[in-house]
Amino acid sequence: MKSLQNYLSRVGLTSLQPPFKTNRETLAQVMSAHCQSIAFENIDVVQKKTISMEPDDVEKKLVDDKRGGYCFETNTLLKMVLEDMGYSSVKPILCRVRWGKPTTDEPNATFTHLILQVATDDGTFLADVGFGGTNSIEPVKMDIGTEPQELPEGRFHIVPCKHQGYYALELLVKDEWRPLYEWRDEPAPMVDQICSNWYSCTFPTARFTSQFFTCRIINNDERHHILNDEYVIRKGFGADAQLSTEKIVDKARLEELVDSVFGIKLTETDGIDRFLT
Repeated sequence: MKSLQNYLSRVGLTSLQPPFKTNRETLAQVMSAHCQSIAFENIDVVQKKTISMEPDDVEKKLVDDKRGGYCFETNTLLKMVLEDMGYSSVKPILCRVRWGKPTTDEPNATFTHLILQVATDDGTFLADVGFGGTNSIEPVKMDIGTEPQELPEGRFHIVPCKHQGYYALELLVKDEWRPLYEWRDEPAPMVDQICSNWYSCTFPTARFTSQFFTCRIINNDERHHILNDEYVIRKGFGADAQLSTEKIVDKARLEELVDSVFGIKLTETDGIDRFLT
């Protein structure tokens, strides 16, 4: 990437200097800082713009221009950062999103999510700063079918799933394991990533062409998000989480929240309010 130091400044990790330790602890530190500094957001898609995955474009938007992005941008940026820090293997993997979808004999979603498989000095981990809601912002050990992993956002495990040849990341919710997404154990060629990104930002009924969504983590345990016209703050995790909500009534309030809470610096705001009711 053009400037690793600019990224570290963007996410508040200027104390992290080379030579970097390529272990789980450093990976977790970077992921946490990233999620608290760079919002998940699809505002360019709402404004009917296409999303570039070119490394220079991603770095300029998310680092220099102080914008956020969705998975194809945020995890692309994380991949660039980790490689520059010296991690020996950072593999992009395409996933089918399962969260909120019924389990069926055949897949009922295409590949619209990007995660990273990261080799560290402590083993191989799933890293994802681009799911925007229910995933772990700490690395998840890629041990298939072993004991559940206790992480700050809840209890997770990775298991073989119903669709042959696929694995799923699952979260325990009210004593029930619920899948977030599933994948095959193979790296995604760039051409496939570009195709999935193109679908996600242009297909009329794709998730992010049909809604406004942004999410940011604040103070480690506060998840703030906007879905269309609803602003939600969730403090804590699991059954003890506290929720507060606000209906966004006009564009001025939406612009205020986008800037002051989510830290997204927009140079144009035409059309961002088209999902307000």
